[in-house]
This record gives sequence, C-alpha cells and structure tokens, in this order.
Amino acid sequence: MIAEICAIGLALAVGVPLAHAKTRRREENPGSLFLGEGLLLGIGICAAMLAILPWSRPLIVATLLLIAVIAAWRSAGGSPAGPPAARWRWEIAFYAFALIALIGYALYATVAPPPEFDYLTNWGFKAKAFFEVRAIDWQLLGRTIDRNVHPDYPLLLPLTYDLIAVLRNSWSDASLGIVHVAFAAALLLVIHGTALGEMRSRVAAAFVTAALVPLAATPWIGLAEGPFVAYATASLLLIRRGDLTLGAILLGLAASTKNEGLTLIVAVAIGLVCARRAREVIRLWPAIAIPLPWLIARSLHRLPTDIVTGSVMSRVIDHLQNPMPLINAIASVSLGKPLFWIALAIGIVIVARSLVTSERFVLVALLIQFACYIGAYLATPFDVVWHVTWSWERLVVHLTPALTYVVLTSLSTMIRPRAQ
Repeated sequence: MIAEICAIGLALAVGVPLAHAKTRRREENPGSLFLGEGLLLGIGICAAMLAILPWSRPLIVATLLLIAVIAAWRSAGGSPAGPPAARWRWEIAFYAFALIALIGYALYATVAPPPEFDYLTNWGFKAKAFFEVRAIDWQLLGRTIDRNVHPDYPLLLPLTYDLIAVLRNSWSDASLGIVHVAFAAALLLVIHGTALGEMRSRVAAAFVTAALVPLAATPWIGLAEGPFVAYATASLLLIRRGDLTLGAILLGLAASTKNEGLTLIVAVAIGLVCARRAREVIRLWPAIAIPLPWLIARSLHRLPTDIVTGSVMSRVIDHLQNPMPLINAIASVSLGKPLFWIALAIGIVIVARSLVTSERFVLVALLIQFACYIGAYLATPFDVVWHVTWSWERLVVHLTPALTYVVLTSLSTMIRPRAQ
C-alpha cells in the first residue's frame, strides 16, 4: 500500500499547483475543487511520464518532483476561498455519510486483487506485460488476436498501475483498487467544490456530494469505468461553469482513458454550440491534442478497433431494419437502484423547464453521447444481445453523475436562489 499512497501523493504534488494556476477566478474557489482537479490532472501527468521517459524509478520521481516545484512556483499567489460562513448543522451528517461510504468503498476495492474479467484480460494484463519489459509493449499489442485484450484502448489506466509498480520496483495487484478510490474521491471533491462555489451553501454542497457517492464509486474495480466517469463528469462540470482550459484538459484525459472519450469531445462541442457558446469550441483544442499522440501511434502500429472493422454500414442498416433484438436486449438489462431512478425521473419532471433553459449544454452533450452509444450498438460486429448485456449498465453509469448533479442543483436553486 505504500507505493500506492506515494503515487497518489506524487499526483497531488504535481496536479494541485497546476490546477490552482489554470482555474479561472481561483481566489473564489474552495480548496476541495483544487484538490479534486489536481488529483485528476496529476494522475494523467504521472501516466504520461511513463509514456515518454525510461522506466527508471529515480528518473520518474525526480521528473515529477521537478514539475511539482515549477508548478508550485508558477501558481504562487492567491489562495482558495474559504467556505461561506454558516453554522454546522445538517451538513456534518452529509459529510459523515460521504466519508463513511468512501471508506467502505476503499475496503471493498482493496479486499483482494481486482477480480473483473476485463482486468485480467485487458487493463491489468497490459499493465503487467508493460512492466515486465519496462515500456509500452507495442509488439504485444500488435500481435494480439484475442479481442478481450482490446489493443486499441487508451493506456492511461494501465500506465497508472505501472507507476505504482515502478515505485514499488515489483508487480503486485493486491492493493491496486486504491487507484479507483482515488478517482472517486477526486470526482467527489470536484463535485463538492463546484456545488459550494455555485450555490454558496454548505448544506447544499454536502448533500449533493453525499448523494453522488454511489455514482462516483463505481463497482467495477480494475476497469476504466471509474476513471472515465471521474474525468468525463469533472470535465463537463468545469466546462459548464466556464473553466474551459482545465475542463478541456480533463476531457482529453477522459479520451486517454476510454475510446468513449473521443465521442464525448464531439458531444461537448455540439453542446457548446447549442448553448450559444460556439466561440468557446476552439478552446477545446487540448481535448484533441492530449489523446492525439496515442491515436497516431495506434494508427502507425495498425492496432485494430472492433467497431470499425468489416462493413460498418451494412451492420448499421441490418440492425436498423431489425431493431427489436437491440431494443429487447436494452430492456432486459437491469440497472438496479429502482428508487434512485424513480427519484431522478421525478426531479427531471419538476425542473424540466430549468434544465432546458439553464442546463442546455450538459443536456445536449449527454444526449449526443447517449446517441453515440446507441450508434456503437448498431455498428457492433458482435452479437448485439451479448454486447448490450455486458456493457449497457456501465455505459449508463458514464452519463448518470452529470445528469444527477444538474438536477440536484436545479432543485436547490428552486428552493434557494443561486449565488450571483
């Protein structure tokens, strides 16, 4: 566990000063926002170091510490805003619930090595294979014929696992689940800081944070769902509030975590246009620049991508002509949490007008991303029932935190006007 804690510490040391420097009106933002942004940004930077440097522990650590010192020097001046003055009443109960739930999630995530099939055949398999050769093993990715390995998937999560292995100087997946706890905590810190800065209410921010713990703490330990949810949701919330630079960086890191992040970039651009923020689309360029080296390398090494293999249009046409297998498959997948879905539906109905007028960016981005997921099912080369059964719940989880956040903040605004 020491190597895991050191890796998280390095990520915070590198990322927090950079987040502090890049966030707009930093003197008005609570410290929790910088911690969450910094942890997400720092993990991405740490993974990038393994992509560009030799895998030497002294070199990696020295480079990261140098970046941390430079970032701290460049971001000197200004300080996070303190929380608004208020008495501690209900908020302490919400914070306690969130903390206890996160501790429980940490126990669940670290009770044993990640047991998920996709960890054993994809995310963890690649990380261990890379560590054995102390580099990204392009030959392994190029000769892989097992579709479960997914050689075309981005490498941020495997490289994060490898950072821990480099710090330990040996491979062990006994406590790698702590990485997923860190991503969940980072997202909750961003949610709390965003809600506190937006609503200026400790109680409201604490409630929203506690309510989103089950959505941030995804159950798939060892898979990229948790990291992707963290990067995707944080980027949507930051871009929504006007932090385009940092939001675009996190959006690029989402695309470096899962291929779904590439369609999210398009969805965010369309959302900005529909929200009458078209001039801001050009500022999303970091979201394209960050995953671009991987896309180029993937193309040069001719790594296959499942969805675009074979005759894509013929598969789409076939599924459109006979949509019932897809519809029945989606209907047959249980998403669980019936009370949550009922409450979310009621909330959407209550604040529907506010969502359409004030939250158009997030709504359009989520709808476009949802449409892309349906399009992937229409183009899938696999049996559609199998594909939906093993992925639909995880895809829905990608979209749920951001939607839940805007519904809760809209409900809060109806009760207490949003801070100007």
